[in-house]
Amino acid sequence: MTRRPVLAVLLLGVIIIASLSFYEIYYAKPPSCQVNPAGSVIKSQTEKVQFGAVTEYNLPGPNRWPNAVTSAPDGSVWFAEEGVPGTAHFFPVNGTVVEYAWPGHSAPKLPYCSPTASSSGIVLWNGRAWTSDQYGNSLVGISPIGGTPVFVNTTGTANSPYWLAVGPEGSLWFTSLDTPAKLGRIAPDMTLTIVNLAGLGHDEPFQLDFVNSSLAYLSTLNEFPNSTTHACTCNGHIYTFDPSSPSTTITPARVGGGYELVLPTSVRYSSGSLWVTQHGASSIVRYDLIAKSWTKYPTSTVPWSGTTLPLVIEGSQGKIWFNEHYANKISLLDPGAGTLTEYSESNPPASNYTDIQNDLSIAATGGGLWFTSLSGNYLGFVSSSYDPGVHVSVSGTNAAAIPPGGSASFELNVTGNWSGPVKVTASDSEDSSSKPNLIQIIPSVSAIPVGGSPYSLGLRLVADQKTQAGSYTVGVTLTNGGVQQTAYFFIVVK
Repeated sequence: MTRRPVLAVLLLGVIIIASLSFYEIYYAKPPSCQVNPAGSVIKSQTEKVQFGAVTEYNLPGPNRWPNAVTSAPDGSVWFAEEGVPGTAHFFPVNGTVVEYAWPGHSAPKLPYCSPTASSSGIVLWNGRAWTSDQYGNSLVGISPIGGTPVFVNTTGTANSPYWLAVGPEGSLWFTSLDTPAKLGRIAPDMTLTIVNLAGLGHDEPFQLDFVNSSLAYLSTLNEFPNSTTHACTCNGHIYTFDPSSPSTTITPARVGGGYELVLPTSVRYSSGSLWVTQHGASSIVRYDLIAKSWTKYPTSTVPWSGTTLPLVIEGSQGKIWFNEHYANKISLLDPGAGTLTEYSESNPPASNYTDIQNDLSIAATGGGLWFTSLSGNYLGFVSSSYDPGVHVSVSGTNAAAIPPGGSASFELNVTGNWSGPVKVTASDSEDSSSKPNLIQIIPSVSAIPVGGSPYSLGLRLVADQKTQAGSYTVGVTLTNGGVQQTAYFFIVVK
């Protein structure tokens, strides 16, 4: 099965296209299909816009459709432009962007200006910026000196190349959305080897994360129709394998037992744990490799959707970055503090589907996170040093064990400065929407009034008699303009 996951093109009004077996809605209205000549190299200036923690760099010309993104050691940024189609090199110091249009590719045409390339993976390898092209069954390597391209054709061997990753042995690896399940591996001498994946059943490889020379993790998606209901299975798994194996057939081992993951699109190793996005839910999950236990972290919720669609996850300096596609947010989770900060990608923040700017790719750096806005037509950066004004922390314990029908009380400490009331909302891990159901989350106030800091916010959790035994995570969120601050509490119902 060959398809384009996590991406649909929506132009001239509203079109809904099936993607990942549920519906993603994209909005845009192209005035024209401004294209660069195939094979051209064009240097331009971006337009800079700042608000809160976010800096947007508007791209020169409409409908660039920026997607895959990665940062370079020199501080510059490389990203794919599906609407050119080509690869772009951005320099934050002066706002310059150099666009390398791939030769031999047809340009988008009116009335829709639909991209003729699909690029979800990009890495720096072997002296070039390499980008996947799912539509063209190829990988494209662009030299930063002169822009000379190199193509690797995967037609008939590993169709629909998707995610790229540099292996510890120096090869370029990629996932293929072709069947049966396989990975591609390109050696430094440009020799292409196909690595068949045995034992995956209907799972399709999606994203790779290399930890060291003998340890790699793979996220997979299972969208195979249920034999009875014919509905999408819409789950997936995390696997591990040894990338140093010389065999062209590998049988990956499943991680985490029978835990049910909802479309795990991305996996990242960090400090002894695996972090996984659940694209069909409003939460990410953590698998502790020592304790062999899963913990779910709900995001804040949005009124227009039952899922915030977390997509890609990255670790940096002990913290976890991820994007929330339907919420139009970039999120930073601090596992040590037990807090989550969510930054709106737009000003004002999104309030319905039409405000979604379709951020599909992220790249963490030491000072923050780069992201691309597919229909917003810009490259964005979120600064991790930004002070949102309001800060949350748990006062005392953040965990309790209660019986069905029982309750527990907690206290949240709020510090900083706020010029208006701070709204208090809640989420939990009962189901994929992260919207509370049988567990009541009762804050002492629904909005923290303007006043002195610190402020003590009381919290009472009540488990209904029907609440099933198990572990649950509760998030209490304070909203201050375009930033949400969440503190997590962990309860066991038994």
